[in-house]
Amino acid sequence: MRAVTTGFVAGAAWLQTQAVLPSASAGLAAGLVLAALLLARFAWRRWRRQTFRLGARSGMALRCATSLLTGAVIGFFWAAWLAHRVLAPQLAADDEGRDFTLIGTIDNLPYRFDQGVRFNFAVERILGAALGTVPPHISLAWYAGLRNQVTEVGDVQPGERWQLTVRLQRPHGNANPYGFDYEAWLLEQGLRATGYVRPAPHNRRLDSFVFSTGNVIEHTRALLRARILAALPDKPYAGVIVALVVGDQRSIDQSDWNVFNRTGVGHLISISGLHITMVAGLFALAAFNLWRHSFFTRAQLPLLLPAQKVAALVGASVALLYVLLAGFGVPAGIIRCATLDL
Repeated sequence: MRAVTTGFVAGAAWLQTQAVLPSASAGLAAGLVLAALLLARFAWRRWRRQTFRLGARSGMALRCATSLLTGAVIGFFWAAWLAHRVLAPQLAADDEGRDFTLIGTIDNLPYRFDQGVRFNFAVERILGAALGTVPPHISLAWYAGLRNQVTEVGDVQPGERWQLTVRLQRPHGNANPYGFDYEAWLLEQGLRATGYVRPAPHNRRLDSFVFSTGNVIEHTRALLRARILAALPDKPYAGVIVALVVGDQRSIDQSDWNVFNRTGVGHLISISGLHITMVAGLFALAAFNLWRHSFFTRAQLPLLLPAQKVAALVGASVALLYVLLAGFGVPAGIIRCATLDL
């Protein structure tokens, strides 16, 4: 099993060095090769039992080599299949610069800046007779000069369903060396097109909230951010508090980031293992002491469930809740799994 796993990882890493993804015909050929390898290994083992026995070392080396090769083939084409699946929903080159009328929901925490607001849009339907396809998740900007016709319905919020006329383009990033790879970041976020909202008389909100687990989480994050900013108006550290509570770092000024990076505390602003463990540990400790001391009351709760188990359940639940409020980033997700394992 270790040899198969090692080969799988090596095959997936090998794909990252390729300039072009393998085609579907190559995947079919790989499947035939894999089937031939498995059949050959099965036939070899039967033939070896019936005729003669190889030495222990020779047989182990053959099994290890076959397992490595099988794992490498599986890992290479599994990673290729995932890459094709992620890259498949893309905007056609001919559709760049065209206007589409879309119906969809706001599925993330909107980012407000001086010129307007930026948000992710989950496309549900394309209206009109427009030919072409639109990726299911896109990034949109709604600039202040183009929003006069919807001022009466307020601002965009997570979970709302809107009808918008947008102009899209395929993801593009700057080619400057050592700069931020915007195109790779969009791919990581599952955003296969970017654009902006065009002025149109039928731009309107259709539903104030569309229930789903993701929308509930994002709406809760938006409420918490609004309460914090309202409680700390014009405070320079309000953006830091928001970042530590809901994981939204976009309100922190660049000058503050320069100070954080030069003093070596920039990693403390990003919610990761340190924050999740500290918060979960504090709640677990409080639950442990409260549950244990209930023995001296009439309830005697420790007789029903040990205080250690209660502390573990409370800590894991708080860790999961904090991770969800922080946007479920990769560092926070990893530490959540580690916390649940403990």
